[in-house]
Amino acid sequence: MKRWPLAVYIIFWAMFYNTQVMAQGISRSSGIGLRVSYWNIANTLTRIQVSESEQRTVVDIAGIGSSLYFFSRVHGNWFFEFSLGAAVNVHTESDDPAITNEDISAIIPFLFGLRYDLLSSRFTSSFQPYIAGGGGPYWSTAVTVRNNLTGEEVNSESDLRYGAYAGGGVNILLSSWFALNFDTKYHFVDLQTDKRGSGPEFGLGFTFMWGRKREVFQIKETKVVVRDIYPAYYQFYNTYPLALVSVKNMAGYPIEVNVRCYVKGYSERPKDSGYTRIERGETKDIPVTAIFGSNLRDVSRRTPAVLDLEVEARAGRSHKKATSAEIMVHNRNAWNGEMDKLGFFVTPDDENVLKLSRKLAKENSSRDSTGAENVRVAKAIFEALAKMDIQYHRDPNIPFYRDDRVQYAGETLKLRHGDCDDLVVLYASLLESAGIKTAFVEVRDPEKEIAHLYLLFDSGVPPSQGDLVSSNEKRYVIRENSRGNGTIWIPVETTLVASGFDEAWKSGALEYLQDGFVRHGLAENWVKIIDVE
Repeated sequence: MKRWPLAVYIIFWAMFYNTQVMAQGISRSSGIGLRVSYWNIANTLTRIQVSESEQRTVVDIAGIGSSLYFFSRVHGNWFFEFSLGAAVNVHTESDDPAITNEDISAIIPFLFGLRYDLLSSRFTSSFQPYIAGGGGPYWSTAVTVRNNLTGEEVNSESDLRYGAYAGGGVNILLSSWFALNFDTKYHFVDLQTDKRGSGPEFGLGFTFMWGRKREVFQIKETKVVVRDIYPAYYQFYNTYPLALVSVKNMAGYPIEVNVRCYVKGYSERPKDSGYTRIERGETKDIPVTAIFGSNLRDVSRRTPAVLDLEVEARAGRSHKKATSAEIMVHNRNAWNGEMDKLGFFVTPDDENVLKLSRKLAKENSSRDSTGAENVRVAKAIFEALAKMDIQYHRDPNIPFYRDDRVQYAGETLKLRHGDCDDLVVLYASLLESAGIKTAFVEVRDPEKEIAHLYLLFDSGVPPSQGDLVSSNEKRYVIRENSRGNGTIWIPVETTLVASGFDEAWKSGALEYLQDGFVRHGLAENWVKIIDVE
């Protein structure tokens, strides 16, 4: 049976090793190894010979050497390498066992160079070929011993030359930290091919590695866009970026990057950003969003949370990195004062709200409709709140830049009181539940520190039939819908819930006229109308 050399078995084993090893096909950043080599430094016939005939003994050992080498990544596929080695030639010849003539020569190179791995990180093969080149000093020495019995002196000489080398090889990665190495170099001593020591060298060895593998991408920065999470806005966060992850492509080819976002304890499931193509050397900001469920509205107190981000690059195989950022989850009633976010507190589908609005709408419906059905229902709802003894409590003087507290409609119905924000949210929730469109009127009077808020609702009556609502045109507002059709909207000062609908309407209309037009609040943008979506 034919026997194969051990090296052949090793190569086949590495080629067909399991996928876990194949996935190790990227060199780590640093390593140290040991090699044995053949290097014919004397440019003589290579042989190991021991012969005994007629009392004559000849021993030739040519080109046997070893070296210790170190490498460290400089950038990408480029590595700095250093090696310290030695190769010897020994020739012993004697006609008499008592008399020995010996020639011993050695060369010790101190070599510095660069290595370039030929395969990019997209290849998962455990075979990693490379090319290398460099140079340094070559210290050589020779010792000659002749006729020791006669007392002849031992001659020795040494010199220091400089040269260069070029070559290549292959690392066979058996694990993420261990590899076999096969390589060949051609040495040019004194940059010539005919000098002593010039010629090819063939080596075999092993390497221990440590440090990071080559990076396919870098996470340059995580820019948190939304650091404060308000539970009422949970649907908004499903589409609005919470953070921008800045990713740089470090590979020599385009990659596709996906960022997965998850907030432990608050996310229903991880949310993927979708794959974004990043060209070679390019840096892109990838927006990430999170999927929050309605359970976020159960948060009772302000608490820190962690935005966990997993960045995955797709390039032949998957490369992953993780990062995180700290965010703050506020309590369920917190509001940051942004008027376009107040609508998230409007809950027309709340069970108690829906039940009350439907009951009042049914009781106040009329077959002989004058065309102002919405006005009649809105008035009935407002009057019902007064009968339920819903009362206004003054705002706690919260400045524009501070978080406010807003009650949901169901909470205000239970507590029977609220500030202007709470009453506007309650009334808007009931009207929206009855199918009546609403809008907030925000007043940030530059002469006052505290903002104010009241409500507009759509009567559904066209401007041409304004008399059905009021004979006084200053009592209402004409607004156009998305189709360009105008309807009459009625302002209501919800803080006057105890005074009745007519008084609240009158006060709201007066505020809108004075602040919006007389004092130019609408033109100067400190009076704003925000539709409840």
